[in-house]
Amino acid sequence: MFKYTALDAGNTLNEGVLDEADKAAAARHLMMQGLRPIEIKPYRPGQKRQFSLPVLQFGKNKITRADIDFFTKQVALLLGAGLSLDAALRTMRENSQKEAFKHFTGSLERDLKEGKSFSQALAEYPYFSPMYINIVKAGEEGGILPAMLMKISEYQSTFQELKQFIISASIYPLFLLAVGVIAILVLVTTILPRFEILFEGMGQELPIHVSILMSGAGFVSENLIICLLLFIAPIAGIVYYLKTPEGKERMELAAVRIPGISGFVQNLETTRIFRTLEVLVKNGVHLATALRISSGIAVNHLYRNLLNRATEALKEGQRVSTRLKGESLLPPLAVDLLSIGEESGRVGDVCGQIADHFDQELRTKVKRLISLVEPCFILLIALVAGYIVISMLSVILSINEIAG
Repeated sequence: MFKYTALDAGNTLNEGVLDEADKAAAARHLMMQGLRPIEIKPYRPGQKRQFSLPVLQFGKNKITRADIDFFTKQVALLLGAGLSLDAALRTMRENSQKEAFKHFTGSLERDLKEGKSFSQALAEYPYFSPMYINIVKAGEEGGILPAMLMKISEYQSTFQELKQFIISASIYPLFLLAVGVIAILVLVTTILPRFEILFEGMGQELPIHVSILMSGAGFVSENLIICLLLFIAPIAGIVYYLKTPEGKERMELAAVRIPGISGFVQNLETTRIFRTLEVLVKNGVHLATALRISSGIAVNHLYRNLLNRATEALKEGQRVSTRLKGESLLPPLAVDLLSIGEESGRVGDVCGQIADHFDQELRTKVKRLISLVEPCFILLIALVAGYIVISMLSVILSINEIAG
């Protein structure tokens, strides 16, 4: 994609984004439209328009994912009702109670009045993925923009539902772990120091394991902040490292090699890739373009590289499934089904079936993992707390026996 600046016949400055093979092709495209290119440069997400309104940076006045989902559905409904695109944007702006959303729709409306297409206008904002923009572009060229927007809305709803399912399934185990850690921390810092005073008054020698436990509890209670920092610092360091390019690459490489985790990563990436291919191919986007866009949707860089290789193979006249066979990143079933889809000419439908299958398989794996993690957390917390309590009771009983 290339960002351009050009002059029209009336010497009016025009800016926008083009999807072309290279700068020369972008220049030819502009000249065919009667524009004189002044500057053409590669377009990167970091160059997308950022609003200067301070209120957009805080709380409710910031554009959220929910706002974009609402925007997509409402534009589709208003266009389907017969309104023009600028009228639809104006209606949304006038009826919105959110200042950031008003400013956003107003900016889009001004872009359209300046002569930009809807897809070109959307490309200048950080809220829209290349897939979103390409589907909108296909809808504009085919005269079926409302239908394309509804497809995008369905796509977003599908992934939002999957994301919410994983988050909801993770809440209870994480809550259970947090409560257990807090309970053990209170036991160590509050309860055990009182027992230490009691044992000192008895004048009896404690067993070695109980003595170590009491010493550790005393150190933690007296240096609680230092202990918390010693616990948090390594975690923060690991998180920071994983956010660096090198750390992220290592983490993604480990994710596809570690048994257990690799299955979840494979199902998740397969679902994302083939769901995107389904939406794009079924709505008129060429398979090569769809693969290139899907490579940007993939989270793991190994999957992005795989799709880039598949795109090059397709341009050379090979089948995508032929290039993907033998690769361990994608499930063999997905590759076999894709091969059948290429032979029958129903790639879009087959990609949808693949996405549905591995989406369901991912949900099943998450449910099984959660059902296993919950009792493991309970058992771990019970063992730690039980060990502490039993150790204290055994000392108290031994002292009573000696006293008796």
